[in-house]
Amino acid sequence: MARWLEYEKRDTFLHNKLHPLTKMVVVAGIVIISGLWLDPRFQAPLVLFLLIPIYVSKIPLYWFWVVVLAVVTSAYPVATTSLGQTNAGLYRNLDPVWASEPLLGGDVPVIGTIGITRGGLLWLLNAELRSIIMASYIFVFVYTTSMSEVTDTLLGLGAPQPVVFVVSIAYKLVPTMSRVVENIMNAQRLRGWSLRHWNPVKIVRRAAPLMKPLMRRVAMLVEQITTTTQVRGFGSGKVTVTRKLDPKPLDIALMVVTAVAVVASVVGVILVDLGQL
Repeated sequence: MARWLEYEKRDTFLHNKLHPLTKMVVVAGIVIISGLWLDPRFQAPLVLFLLIPIYVSKIPLYWFWVVVLAVVTSAYPVATTSLGQTNAGLYRNLDPVWASEPLLGGDVPVIGTIGITRGGLLWLLNAELRSIIMASYIFVFVYTTSMSEVTDTLLGLGAPQPVVFVVSIAYKLVPTMSRVVENIMNAQRLRGWSLRHWNPVKIVRRAAPLMKPLMRRVAMLVEQITTTTQVRGFGSGKVTVTRKLDPKPLDIALMVVTAVAVVASVVGVILVDLGQL
């Protein structure tokens, strides 16, 4: 079973039928479009569409606990930012009076008017939905696309070898470190070690048997990566591409549709404030 943020080979449409370049273009396009829009009503279709790749890819649902945690922990700082959105001039499509009128709050010396507004609440909801969209689509991409497919695609596109190398290392970093941490924790538990305690000071002290071997293991991994790059001739010359870019008609169609959607979104934002509050 795959670790969090690790590719797992499965017999699904997204794993075997869709070209890696297509998945790159579609995910990048969705991330760009989501970043352009500030209205949660425009983000909602992207969230609903997300259910399709999650179901088709059969990605483990426990991956998304990280997204839930990120949404919960970021709610306070994002909400704090939204308190200052009482200026009617911030809103382009919404009724300025309706959007900027504080439902709760008032005037603060030096700072000005702060409070909870309808526009601020919409902006807060949009920020949380954007985080869900970006993280979830990237999760689906990582789960359905192997490192070799990513590197071959980047090399086929003519990406610089150092960039491809950094991407390939980053692709394996999280699952590799996850295995290292789990192995260390299992070994220490066999020796009677436990991190759980009601006292936070003792938790920090008890983390020493975990952190010391982890730091040594990280140093060893760095040395192994360096040796691996030398063995594979990194930097010695042009890398041979082992897989050609041969997208199918469906791949081409999806990439064209994504490109058109991105261009239309950019033009719409510039000309008619599409997706803006």
